[in-house]
Amino acid sequence: MSELPKLIYKDLVPTRNYIQEVAHVLGALQRALLKRDPHDWYYGLEVGPRGLLTQPLKVTGKQDIRAALDFVRFKVRLDGNAWPLRDYGGPQIFKNIQAWLQSQVPGVNISQPEFAGGPRNFDRYQADLYAAALWWMDGQFRVLKGSLKGGLTSPILLYPHHFDLSLVWFPNKDEKQLAIGFSTGDQTIAEPYLYFTAYPEPSGFTKLTIPKGAYWQTDGFSGAILPYARLSASNDPEALFNSYANELMSAARPLIS
Repeated sequence: MSELPKLIYKDLVPTRNYIQEVAHVLGALQRALLKRDPHDWYYGLEVGPRGLLTQPLKVTGKQDIRAALDFVRFKVRLDGNAWPLRDYGGPQIFKNIQAWLQSQVPGVNISQPEFAGGPRNFDRYQADLYAAALWWMDGQFRVLKGSLKGGLTSPILLYPHHFDLSLVWFPNKDEKQLAIGFSTGDQTIAEPYLYFTAYPEPSGFTKLTIPKGAYWQTDGFSGAILPYARLSASNDPEALFNSYANELMSAARPLIS
């Protein structure tokens, strides 16, 4: 059993926004260098031992390389370059990576991301808390992915546009899907949370029984929500996560068969 850090939304948001801007740039780099995927998986970032990574990038004359958002040293790393997050936010990282790309693949550009705005400030303490929560979640998602039998599962990826870590299961290998994700909060739900959704939403989905502490969100989107605060306050967060994820996956699968 492992402890989870407490994430206070109002304290986390400025640092989350700052980091999200950088994630947008890494996502844009992938869009420029990776083959488009029908599920947009080419846009998501992987969670690694030190932080967030692009998927392997193919650049002529080099072995596959990755750009990294390093949460141990709090730097953005790419091909021998290291830019401290305290000094280089999203707009400057964009300029630096654009210059690097031009030097390596002339004629290829990354598109300027649409940064969301809002309060932004890099606080190492808040970044440490977020990194610990992200790594814990990624570990739980990996265990869950290994338990899903049959069908197709997505890579476990963090998508910069909503800044959520996501795992999608296609039990029948068609368009019907069940998804679980970890969000740091947004305009709809102003706190970090886990979500469970089904697409297309089947009849009876929001009538499913959900674990204690979770609730159905129907304004803006339909999903079973487990506030992150419930997990971090739990004496056994892993057991609570497993109850939430496994029970919902099992209950929802027949609805989309």
